[in-house]
Amino acid sequence: MALTRSPHRSYWFLFKISLFWLGLSTVWGGLNIVYLPDRVETLVGSANKGTFVGLLVALGLVVAVIVQPVMGAVSDRSSHRWGRRRPFMVAGALVTALLLLMMAAISTYALLLTAVILMQISANTAQGAYQGVIPDLTPESQRGRASSLYGIMNMAGQVLGALAAGLLLDAGYPGAFLFVAAGMLTLTALLAAFVTPEEARPPASDRTGLRVEATRRWRELRDAPGFRWFLISRVLFFMGLLASDNILLFTLRERLQVDDPGATATLVLGTMIVFAILVSLPAGWLADRYGRRSLVYAGCGIAAVGALIMMTALQLSVLLAGVAVLGVGLGAFTAADWAMAMDLLPDRSATGLYMGITNLAPAGGDALASLMAGLVLDTFNRVQPLLGYGVVYAMMAVLFVLGGLALIRVPAPERNIGSTR
Repeated sequence: MALTRSPHRSYWFLFKISLFWLGLSTVWGGLNIVYLPDRVETLVGSANKGTFVGLLVALGLVVAVIVQPVMGAVSDRSSHRWGRRRPFMVAGALVTALLLLMMAAISTYALLLTAVILMQISANTAQGAYQGVIPDLTPESQRGRASSLYGIMNMAGQVLGALAAGLLLDAGYPGAFLFVAAGMLTLTALLAAFVTPEEARPPASDRTGLRVEATRRWRELRDAPGFRWFLISRVLFFMGLLASDNILLFTLRERLQVDDPGATATLVLGTMIVFAILVSLPAGWLADRYGRRSLVYAGCGIAAVGALIMMTALQLSVLLAGVAVLGVGLGAFTAADWAMAMDLLPDRSATGLYMGITNLAPAGGDALASLMAGLVLDTFNRVQPLLGYGVVYAMMAVLFVLGGLALIRVPAPERNIGSTR
C-alpha cells in the first residue's frame, strides 16, 4: 500500500497522538511497582515473594510478546469504517478496565495470575494497534521529537500509577488503585481515539492471504540483520531498566527500612522520571538534528553508572542519586531509540506489525528481567541477608553495557534529516 508523505507536525499534534501511552503506563506502573508486589507478598508470604512476583510478571509478559505483534498486524490489515487502529484501542482498553475492577475481588495467587494474563491479552490488543499510530502520522524529520514525547508519556504514566498505588497502599486501601487505573485507562483511550486522525482504509485488493503475508514478513526479517540486532540491543537495555521495578518496594522495606515504602517508591521513581523528562525533549531534538545512535550509546553508558551507584546504596539519598543518573540515561535512550526503530522498519506499510515486534523488547525484557531479578534476589538473600539487592543492581549495569555493545552491529539507516523546526 502506498503511503503518503506525512506533513510537518506540531508538538501539540504529537502530544495528542501519544496520549494513550499515559493511560497504559499508569496501569502497569502502579500494578508492577506497587500493587502486585504487595498483593503477592500478602498471598504467598515473604520467603519466596521475589520468585512469585517474577513468575507472575514474566508469564503475563510472555503473553504480551505474542499478542502485540499479532494485533499490530491485524490492525495493519483492518478495513473497519472507524479506522485501522481505533476500534482495537477502545475495545482492548474497555475490557482491560473491566478486568481491573474484577481483580479487586481476587483472593488467591492462581486467580491473580489468571487475571494478569487476561489483562495482558486485552491491554496488548489495544497497544499492538496503537503502536502503529506514531509511525503512520510522523514524518522522518520529527521522529526523534515524537519518540521523546512517547517516552515522556510512558514515564509520566509510570509515576502517576506508582504515586496513586503507593499513596493508597500507605493509606490502607491498596485495592482502590484498581478503580483509579480503570478510570484513567478508559479516559485516555476514548480521548486518544477521538483525536487520532486515521489514514484511509486499505482497499481489499492490497491484502494478500495470511500464509503469503506470513512468508513475506519472515523473509523481510531474515533479510534485515540490523533490525534484529537493534531488537537485541533494546531487549538488553530494558532488561537492565526493568530488573529493578519489581524489587523496588522490597528494597525500600528491607534494605533501606523506610517507614512509608509505598510513598517512597513513588519518590524514587519520580526522581528518575523527572530527570528523564528534562533530558528527553532536548535529546529528541538532537536525535533529529544529529542522528540517533550516539544518544543511544550515551543512554546505555549513563544508565550503567546509575545502576552501579544504586548497587552501593544503603541510604535513601544514595539510591536517589543513582536513580537520578539512571533517569538521565533513560531520557537520552528513549528520545532516540524509538526513532531508530522507525528508521529501521523493514516495511513502512506494516507499522503495526513491526512496531509490535519492536515492543517485544520492553515486554520480553521485562519478562526476563522480572524472573531473573526475583530468582537472583531470593537466591543471594539466602546466601547472605540483603546480598541479593546489590547483585541485582550489578546485573542491571552489565545489561546496560551489553545493550550498547549490541548496537555496534546495527548499520546506520539511510535517512534525510530534513527540517529541524
